[in-house]
Amino acid sequence: METKNHTLDPDERIYRKLVDSPFFQTYRRAFINATGLGLVLVSADEEVEIADQGGRFTGPFCKALNENDTACRCCQLEHRCIAREVGDKAETRTCYAGMRETLIPVRAGNKNVAYLSTGQVFTASNTERDFTRVAEQLRRAGLDEARLDELAGIWKATPEFGLDRYEGTITLLAAFALQLSELLNRLLTEENNSEPQIVVKAKRFVNAHIEEKLTLDAVASHVGVSPFYFCKLFKQATDMTLTEYVNRRRVEWAKRKLINPNSRVTEVAFDVGFQSVSQFNRSFLKYVGVSPTRFRGTGVQAGGHLERLIRFANGTSLGPLHRGRGESKWPSMAFPSGTVDACQASPA
Repeated sequence: METKNHTLDPDERIYRKLVDSPFFQTYRRAFINATGLGLVLVSADEEVEIADQGGRFTGPFCKALNENDTACRCCQLEHRCIAREVGDKAETRTCYAGMRETLIPVRAGNKNVAYLSTGQVFTASNTERDFTRVAEQLRRAGLDEARLDELAGIWKATPEFGLDRYEGTITLLAAFALQLSELLNRLLTEENNSEPQIVVKAKRFVNAHIEEKLTLDAVASHVGVSPFYFCKLFKQATDMTLTEYVNRRRVEWAKRKLINPNSRVTEVAFDVGFQSVSQFNRSFLKYVGVSPTRFRGTGVQAGGHLERLIRFANGTSLGPLHRGRGESKWPSMAFPSGTVDACQASPA
C-alpha cells in the first residue's frame, strides 16, 4: 500500500516534494535528453529510499553490475563514502571500475538535504582502459567467470564521455542545484508553517534522547504543554502517536547498527532504547517487514563478499587510483575488524 505523504518523516516528505516538483522533473528530462547521462536526486539521509527515478544506478555497466546484491552493497558503500565527503561544492570520484560519478549538494542553509547524482561514465579513452584490474577485483568479490564475461562486454562497450565535456556538464548542473536549493528553502518554509513548533521541538527532543526511556509526560513537559493537549496536537500534525514515532526512529537506528555482522540483536535492542527484546522484535517486524535476525543475516551473507572486496581495495594489486582535474583522493577504505561500514552514522 502506498504511503501517504503526510505520514512520512518531515525530511523524507521534503525530499519527495522536491522529486515530484514539476521544476525538477522538467529539468531532469531535459538534462537526460541533452547529455545522455542519468540524473537522480538522492536524499542526504541514507535511510530514505530513492523515490520514483528508477534507482541510483543509471549507467549500463553500473546497472548490470547491480543486478547482483553483493556488488550492489559494494557500490552502496562507495556512494556512502563520497556522500559523506561532499561539503558545499560538487564532489567527483572515480571508482575501481574507472567510472566517474559526481554528487552535487542541494542545501538548506549550511545543511545538505539532498544530492544530484550523475555520471557513472568514462572520461578516459578506450585505449587507456583495461578491464583486467576490474575483473580481478570482481573475481575476488565472488563473481564467477560467466558473469565477468558478461560484464566485460558491457564495460568495453561503454563510450567515452570526454573530460572537458563532463566538467562543463557538471558546471551547468551545479547552477541548477542552486536553483533547486531555492525551491527547497521555500518548501521548508511551508513545512515549518504547517507543523506546529511544539511538534518540531518535541521531535528534536526525542531524537536527542532516543536511546533513553521516553515518556509522554517528559516530552510534554519539555515542550511546555499538558500531556492531553500534546497527544492531540502531535497526532493531528503527524498522523502518528508519540509511541509510534519513537519506535519508528529507534527501528531506523537499529537498522544501521545491524549492518555490523558482529552485532547482537539483544544488544542492539537495548542500545536503541527498547525496554525489551520482544517489544523490539514486534516493532522491527511491523516497520521493516522482517525480523531483526533475518535483516541482519541478509547483511552478513552479502557482507562476506564485500569485506573481501574491501581488503583487496586496500592492497597493492589495485594500483594507483585514477584522478582527473577537480578530483580528490579516494577516501581510505580501511575498516575495523568485523565492521562493514566504518563511517556508520550515529543517531539523529
